[in-house]
Amino acid sequence: MFNRRLSLFCFLVFAILLAYLKFGHHELWKDEWQAWFDARDMGFGEMLSFLHYEGHPFLWYVYLKLFVPFRNLIDNQDEHLIQLAHWLIVSASFLIFFTRIRLPLLVKVLFAAGYFLGFEYGLINRSYALVILISFLCVDRIQQEKTEGRLFPLLLFLLCQTEVYGVFIAAVLLFYLCYPSFPAFAKVYASHKTKIHAYLLGLFVFVITVFPRGNEDDFQRAYLQSWFGIDSILNSFQGLLSNTFLIGITPDTASNGWSGLGLIASLIVLVSLVFIFRNSKKILWCFILLFLAFLLFGSLIYTGGVRQWGMFFVGTLCLLSLLNISWDKKNLIPILLLTVFGIFQMIHGFHGFQSDFNKPFTNAKEAGEFLKEKVPENVPIIGINKFEITPVVGYADRKFYELPSGEPFSYFKWLEKVYLPSVDEMKLFGQFKGVGGVIVISPRKLEGTQYNSLQLWQSFDQPNFKQERYYVYTLKV
Repeated sequence: MFNRRLSLFCFLVFAILLAYLKFGHHELWKDEWQAWFDARDMGFGEMLSFLHYEGHPFLWYVYLKLFVPFRNLIDNQDEHLIQLAHWLIVSASFLIFFTRIRLPLLVKVLFAAGYFLGFEYGLINRSYALVILISFLCVDRIQQEKTEGRLFPLLLFLLCQTEVYGVFIAAVLLFYLCYPSFPAFAKVYASHKTKIHAYLLGLFVFVITVFPRGNEDDFQRAYLQSWFGIDSILNSFQGLLSNTFLIGITPDTASNGWSGLGLIASLIVLVSLVFIFRNSKKILWCFILLFLAFLLFGSLIYTGGVRQWGMFFVGTLCLLSLLNISWDKKNLIPILLLTVFGIFQMIHGFHGFQSDFNKPFTNAKEAGEFLKEKVPENVPIIGINKFEITPVVGYADRKFYELPSGEPFSYFKWLEKVYLPSVDEMKLFGQFKGVGGVIVISPRKLEGTQYNSLQLWQSFDQPNFKQERYYVYTLKV
């Protein structure tokens, strides 16, 4: 009873602290605004058909759409609705984590305060939080031996609609259930038919909604072109291991690539995890399959970065809970290893929270509020590079226009090429709108003789977490 009360207390502390940081200090980045605009500004069918541009399946977007009708109740405070929607998922995940996931409480506290569960997936409003919630729900059902019926198959299906990494975790959890009789396919199928069908349906829906469509140039810029290139293999290997479990011990792999120290540290992490899982052949095989799935995806399709590699950490947490490590003499070394991983997580998470607390996550909020206050509604604002300008649109809470189409925009299409309009096009657009001047905002300085007619009005280039800058110009028509 005491341990349960302490676990609930830890949950409440983390949920309240996270709410304070999210609502009081965190500013939304373009990735966070993009999903909201997709849900807010598209019809349901249009939104689902747009997902191949996003690279993420439908569950996060459908969930956000449930909050759109509440905009009018809080005076169109979209920022707060996004934060609330995400905080509810994270809080539910923390509740399950502290009360149902089977790990020593000290390890839980370190991981919850760490970079992934606390900062990357807890503070930043992305769909990855759904992977955590549904994965933990699946693990809880497995631990309670309640995988029959309709709920567990539904969870597997939904897990496939969170992220591609949710597809991997769902497959491994299904493998865990099938393992005792795995060589006998007919017996496995008969015992787990509903769950297998749910997973395959989830995989099918994932593929048809997310599979990218576009031209070869787009694919070359987004995905790996050389399969099993040595750099992509080593970057993925190091990213999944040392850059995740010993985060901060080497410079970020996504930015700096693999290193000798990083590979050595990664081997140590891999050996440590194999050692922890050594007493359960079934869970060890699950871990191997999980690691190979992430490594193959990173070596064949998309290497990713710390945000993606952290999903491997989440999958490993699920397997650790199934291992049920308790405080006793035989588990001292595994608990010590997990504590070391947790300390690295906590230190790096603290740096993330400190940066978010002490300086803006992005300059978009200041730029958007400036435009909202200073620019009359009848004066059009031309945005250069929708990809970078989207969060400013969110904070300005008004129409921005793109050229050459002259149409208002909020969301963008990933990989869409940036169009740099000429001053003559901007003037022509202003004349079409019947105004004496237009406002132009760009994430880069518009330099060169062709832009001499533009007058720099305000720069938003102070230090920020994402190192994003915005420049506002005026142009007389």
